[in-house]
Amino acid sequence: MSWIRVAAAIGVVVGAGAGLYITTKYLQNNHEQVQRIRNAKRKYRDLLAQLSESKKTLNRIDSMLLPEAEQVVELQTNVTTDSRIDEKSRKVLLEIGEEILRLMENIDSVAPALIVEAAGLEPWTEHDLDLKQSAIRQGYGVVLELAGDVRAIRKSLIQKAERRAKRIDTLKSKLEHEP
Repeated sequence: MSWIRVAAAIGVVVGAGAGLYITTKYLQNNHEQVQRIRNAKRKYRDLLAQLSESKKTLNRIDSMLLPEAEQVVELQTNVTTDSRIDEKSRKVLLEIGEEILRLMENIDSVAPALIVEAAGLEPWTEHDLDLKQSAIRQGYGVVLELAGDVRAIRKSLIQKAERRAKRIDTLKSKLEHEP
């Protein structure tokens, strides 16, 4: 009977040890996943702050620079004899063009793949169906959603900046074609 008790005790100890080992491994893996998701969220916040700055720049262009440019070009088309006005018109349009160029560079530097990389995933995970499904199964769906949010905001800002650039091109064209 004593060998049965010893075997049972050994079985309990081995079972408890195996349970502890499995639990420890699970917690380690879970901690790594939580840490990776935290890193992705931190990167997301950084990129959102950068996009917010771009939005402020775009608003400044809309509220201050474009109206000034339109006013100067309108003045130039009405009074064509003063070369100082002509030079000011070109300078204002050049400044706005440079500002839009810096804005586009800033927006381009915000890549949704940076969020995916911060989570320790491959940068092309969003675009490869197998990798995407694997990431979702592993619990990284939230990371892909964050990257999608940044992509949508970025796309919207790019479209707005392109419209402003077209408006500046129109003003330049109007300025150059006036007699």
